[in-house]
Amino acid sequence: MKRLLVKLGLTVMALGTLGGVVAPSISASAAKKPTINNTDLKRYYKNAKSKTAFYFKTYKSGGKTGSLLIFGDFGSTPNVKYGVPTSTKLSKNRQTLTTKYKLIQFKTVDKKTTTSLTKKTYTFKLTKKSSTKFTAKIAGTKANRRLATTGKTYTYTKTKTSPAAAYGKKYVKPVLYKEYMKAFDSLSAANQKKFANQYANAGVKTMTNNFNYKVK
Repeated sequence: MKRLLVKLGLTVMALGTLGGVVAPSISASAAKKPTINNTDLKRYYKNAKSKTAFYFKTYKSGGKTGSLLIFGDFGSTPNVKYGVPTSTKLSKNRQTLTTKYKLIQFKTVDKKTTTSLTKKTYTFKLTKKSSTKFTAKIAGTKANRRLATTGKTYTYTKTKTSPAAAYGKKYVKPVLYKEYMKAFDSLSAANQKKFANQYANAGVKTMTNNFNYKVK
């Protein structure tokens, strides 16, 4: 849990070396069934049952434009994962967007954080069911949960605003508070609650900031 209070070192990323893939340009369709459009790729996706949320973030660096896939797990093992899309493909019926991506790995040695990409390429599909409802699958357990083509299917709600603050307060804080209550069990009851609450709030803030990552 302590790692949630540590900055992930994203400011040291050499964005120009990560091979960012620009989100595809998608035209509106007159088809009866809902189809994915450009606006969909500029929104957040949240699911309360899985306690997860994700979105594509477009950035500009050094005159180049690229994108990041940011996945927030607000469940029992809170964490934020950053992926670099390597390819995106829209299905013929324009209802499903298939994204292949590599996760960004962080390594800290002597207080210096470096980044690299996983050798493995992951894939997930985002399928539009209605104007605000989409489906995607989550694979893995605990800290290894991620967007995938296997695993359990969840229905995500599209939203204009980031759900990070609300999800952090509702789901992450109770988890952190419980952990810190154990960590401070040697203190008086009053100080135990005081510090547990203080550190839990700090953890929620860090989690929220990491999800709402701003490229520098």
